Amino acid sequence: MILCHLYSFVLGAELLQVIINRAYTMGLLPKPFPSDFDLNFPIVQYADDTLPYLKASGKELFTLKALLQTFQLGTSLKVNFNKSCLIPINVDEGKAQNLAAVFGCQLGSLPFTYLGLPLGTIKPKVIDFAPLVDRTERRLTSNAYFLSYGVRLTLVNSVFSSLPTYYMCTLMLPKTVIDSIDRARRHCLWRGSEVNSNKKSLAAWHKVCKPKRKGGLGVLNLSIQNQALLIKFLDKFSKKNDLPWVNLVWSSYYGNYVPHLTNLKGTFWWRDICKLMDVFRGIARCHLKSGNTCSIWYYVWADQPPLFHTMSRLCSFAQNQNASVSDFLSIEAEENCTLPLSVQAFQEFQELTSSLVDIELVNENDAWSYIWGNMKYSSQKFYALNFRVIKPPVHF
Repeated sequence: MILCHLYSFVLGAELLQVIINRAYTMGLLPKPFPSDFDLNFPIVQYADDTLPYLKASGKELFTLKALLQTFQLGTSLKVNFNKSCLIPINVDEGKAQNLAAVFGCQLGSLPFTYLGLPLGTIKPKVIDFAPLVDRTERRLTSNAYFLSYGVRLTLVNSVFSSLPTYYMCTLMLPKTVIDSIDRARRHCLWRGSEVNSNKKSLAAWHKVCKPKRKGGLGVLNLSIQNQALLIKFLDKFSKKNDLPWVNLVWSSYYGNYVPHLTNLKGTFWWRDICKLMDVFRGIARCHLKSGNTCSIWYYVWADQPPLFHTMSRLCSFAQNQNASVSDFLSIEAEENCTLPLSVQAFQEFQELTSSLVDIELVNENDAWSYIWGNMKYSSQKFYALNFRVIKPPVHF
């Protein structure tokens, strides 16, 4: 499979998508991979960047080039093939060079930068985040030395802490990258522009990153903020929002299984998101509809902690501890347990069956609410939640 990184004009982007979809329905341009949930040809478009996915075939490249020339004639908008790039995926170098010559564009490689982010099939290395670190360090201007501590704090919060936000909305930043950015923020706050200065910090960095009402300076904790921004993907995923990536992940990896109870699978990006599922379970409660995304033992779905804690003896007798609520209710209650039960487990079994009597599942997606009393996820409220138990220092 190959990617063709094209440069076109935003006004014609939608028309180009229509032309390629028409060629697909006519059988001129087959999909590079099977897809049951999306009827359109796989193209990623944003502003003037167009990223079509194709099989590594000269015939299909000829077809795409003919469609682009038709697009040019119909709109008078020119596609710049010199700036376009062909990126091979699992294609040998000789064939990739021939395909690039056929298309008349440059030959690229993975990972490459798309919309400012490193895009590839493997997890980005620390070196791939070098542009972000360099951009942060270049903000250490010589003028910072003459600024007061209050102005430097404003500079750190408004500029330095904002630079990695775009990356953190999509990727889990490596600890090395966060440490490098924190080093630049410390230098700006305590030493101005003198990176090699021996001047000591006036406060520990973990205290500086506390909210002001908790005794800190309100500097953003990048690790917590990174988690807060990425958990929004778990919110959309758990609610089964009608998004292409949500449908793809559910259909490819899970089906009717509870994601938290399966092994990590999928791309590096999805594996990083899945590592936050334990955090998500700690702040979210499932309001049962279909019951197929909620574990009956390990999730909060009633006005009590998970059954794994409140009915631990009964859980130890469960036939399938990975069962969802819908799986548990689809068979007789006794069939979910290994018999005979102990006395304590039997008492818990009676309590559970009595609490399940009034539950009626419907053919709708499960709803989720959060610990702050809202059905809508908020990264700002999640960030504040991490400092809730911290007590401010006593004033002298």
